[in-house]
Amino acid sequence: MLQRYLVSIGLAGFVTFGLLFMMQSLISMQGKGATDTDATPMLEFVRLKRESATEARKRTLPKKKENKPPPPPPPDFATSQAPRPGTDSVAIAMPDLGTGVELSGGVTLGTAAADTEATPILRVPPIYPPRAAERGIEGWVDVKFTISPIGAVVDPEVIASHPSSIFNRAALRTIKKWKYRPKVVDGVGVPQTGIVTRIQFDLNDS
Repeated sequence: MLQRYLVSIGLAGFVTFGLLFMMQSLISMQGKGATDTDATPMLEFVRLKRESATEARKRTLPKKKENKPPPPPPPDFATSQAPRPGTDSVAIAMPDLGTGVELSGGVTLGTAAADTEATPILRVPPIYPPRAAERGIEGWVDVKFTISPIGAVVDPEVIASHPSSIFNRAALRTIKKWKYRPKVVDGVGVPQTGIVTRIQFDLNDS
């Protein structure tokens, strides 16, 4: 029994001593490693700026032209001293043109304008009444009017119509837009009365 205790104590002491020795070794190795690390030289990289091999291209300005002396003046040519002809130096004989026109009774230029009757220039077609178009009604209206000296239609009136009154308003409205070349008597426009015309209302033409 006592022998076992002694052996256990001896083993414990050996193990303790061994652990202490290992710890001491580790501590010493750690300090050495730290010292070696601190002593490691640091490498620094410095980038050197290379000198540019190409030089800036120098631009040379063109030389200014030297001021040349002005050219000599042109020679003074002698102008002709010949006298200019006056208004009386040249006499032009004008032929005697006989007109053969007797002026005692006055001169008549051209012939008198011929007398003409009124002729139409513009005829506006009538607007078909919607009521008659819806019912399919066709017809006509006779209108009597006067042509003024300037060719306008004045005083239009309905003298006959078929069917009665359905197309009268449309006929009078459209005939007032018509234009005529007026009647001419002795070169002057005069009114022409009693003109009668028929305005037709057909569905096929509307």
